[in-house]
Amino acid sequence: MKKICAILSLALLTAALMPLGGCQSGSAASPRALLDRYFSSAVRQDYGASYDCYYTAYKAKINRAAYIRHRKQDPSILKGYRIISVAQSGNTARAQVLLAFAPSGPVKAKPVDIMVTENMVKENGDWRIKVW
Repeated sequence: MKKICAILSLALLTAALMPLGGCQSGSAASPRALLDRYFSSAVRQDYGASYDCYYTAYKAKINRAAYIRHRKQDPSILKGYRIISVAQSGNTARAQVLLAFAPSGPVKAKPVDIMVTENMVKENGDWRIKVW
């Protein structure tokens, strides 16, 4: 009985910790999985997890603390997203994503939906958001 309880506890702990992985190694098995992690972390305003989804060249130019500080100051709050399309070619991919932002600004303008293009690259076996 103790063995079953220990196995069950380990399984529950593993399941509970899985969402905390952000975009760390092995968590972005496909471009779509990367986009889900990236945008869902932005919706939760977990900008550290969003930063982890970027490729190395971006991280070399923008440090984590500056990125998080900038994102927290941005009045535009992402409320949702919908991946419209993903096209993969070897180690690169491109996606169209519809973003839904909450009303913002001093006059609380209407919610805004924006279509964006996201470029991705496979880096060390994991998909990453590519900018520039």
